[in-house]
Amino acid sequence: MKTTEYNDSINSMDLPSSEKGKQLSGRLIRISRDRNYPLNDIENVLLPLFQPAHTEETLRVTIDSATHIWCAYENDQCLGCALASDIGSHRGLYVILFGVSESAQGFGIGTRILKKMIKWCRKRQRPFIFLLTESYNERALRLYRKTGFQKHSPSSIYDESLPDYGDGVIPLILLI
Repeated sequence: MKTTEYNDSINSMDLPSSEKGKQLSGRLIRISRDRNYPLNDIENVLLPLFQPAHTEETLRVTIDSATHIWCAYENDQCLGCALASDIGSHRGLYVILFGVSESAQGFGIGTRILKKMIKWCRKRQRPFIFLLTESYNERALRLYRKTGFQKHSPSSIYDESLPDYGDGVIPLILLI
């Protein structure tokens, strides 16, 4: 039986006009946190966004490694996903993969998924959220900065548990 730990529906009519962007009037997006979403739903969103870096097989391994998954649905269609794992002794959250299907980008769905993650972390006294993004991905960088993430400089008490990363990747952190 599927149990949803956190579920929040968002009706675009309830949003301030500054957040509606390309929203369609009356559009209902449901964002929830769970571990039992249909695998195909997650793959259909993330695989097109992260190929060729991920194959179907490596994406499934990544999905299996996630201890938290947030998804945004409109009707029965998954529009966006965030895969995250607990990180370190300080109980932070590491966002492994995050994406909104190309056809649903620009509607504020990614912002709302991140806000739900932040709210979930605050409620559970999680001290930070950490993620990595490519330096060329300006759209993602704008989204993360808009929701409060800052470039991480290795010098915090949380460094012992953060993943390594290579050139061309920007580490971002949100202290909660």
